[in-house]
Amino acid sequence: MLWDIRARMKPALSIIDLIPNVHRTPALAALRRAVVEGRPTTVPLPSDDKDLAFHQASVALTSPIGARVLKALYTGGHLKLKKPGVKPLAALDAYIATEAAFRAEVSAILAADAAYRQRLAEIIADPTLATEADLSPTLIDKVMSAHLGHTAEGAFQIGGIACHRTIRSLNTDSENRLRTEPTTICWWIDRTGTRQGDPG
Repeated sequence: MLWDIRARMKPALSIIDLIPNVHRTPALAALRRAVVEGRPTTVPLPSDDKDLAFHQASVALTSPIGARVLKALYTGGHLKLKKPGVKPLAALDAYIATEAAFRAEVSAILAADAAYRQRLAEIIADPTLATEADLSPTLIDKVMSAHLGHTAEGAFQIGGIACHRTIRSLNTDSENRLRTEPTTICWWIDRTGTRQGDPG
């Protein structure tokens, strides 16, 4: 899942806390099962919605879509409560009501990502199409890898600008016995004479 989409989701426990007297950990497990495994079959989710409803990470995340599933679990009696629950859940309903806005943001993010990938593919195929605004360390690395190979270093013209890539190889710190991965440094000098890209 794209980071920009995850950034628009909320910690699942904070949404679970909108239900009074709920046992948090079992509710989180129930939400995960309902979204990922589809049991119980409270709210059928299209496969595309599963990733948007719940994201398992060090901090589990959910969205208004997941909140809708959570409410269905609550009203269906599938959540453990410390004492009988009350039906009005104004705060949870308010978050669920933001689903349309959330979906619009997700659509915009996915469209922007698709446009970026298409532009990147065009530039990789023909580096002369790039403008200075297109340049980034990632783009330079991908273009040079495609045209010169993954381990090539040196300069390469992209959009009429000399772009550079250096690969610092693996080394071992004998004192601390730490092994570091190769570091790729990509940079260019912009039209004002300022170095841009990775620090050298």
